Amino acid sequence: MRTNESEQTLGYVLIPSPFREVAIVYCEKPFLLKKVFLPRANRQRLLEAIAGVGKAKPGSHPKALSVAETVKEYFNGKPLQPNWKYLDMKGLTALQKSVLRATADIPFGTVRSYKEIAEAIRRPRAYRFVGTALANNPFPLLIPCHRVIRSDASLGQFGGGADLKRKLIERETRMR
Repeated sequence: MRTNESEQTLGYVLIPSPFREVAIVYCEKPFLLKKVFLPRANRQRLLEAIAGVGKAKPGSHPKALSVAETVKEYFNGKPLQPNWKYLDMKGLTALQKSVLRATADIPFGTVRSYKEIAEAIRRPRAYRFVGTALANNPFPLLIPCHRVIRSDASLGQFGGGADLKRKLIERETRMR
């Protein structure tokens, strides 16, 4: 018997970072990460963003806490690799998933251009599609869309803002 999405029990974990709190929202059974939220201006804004996913309660699921620990380690300079089986990718097309996988392959402390990601997925002219797919990345940090920049080396867009994108890239470069 499949669980109806409206019946799923959602939880969230707030994770301290050097840039304010990050949040992960997850489904308890089966365990799946639904969304990662980058820092907001304050905790209230972050909680409002979490509420937009559904009725989630503060949680302590062991797998969610493990993901939270991985995110904390990332901020201490340890590269992270997403556990794909825990990422809820329903609703994404095969092409969008390929963009996320190619982005996850970018080494810690390095960057690639939107065009290079398009070439990696064998769609060399689809760099705008790559940008759109990354703008809708439900798992920033786990899938490091902040490492994707424009071909002219300018930062481009980022859900957490250009300043956070720059800081993440600089931090990774220093810690590499």
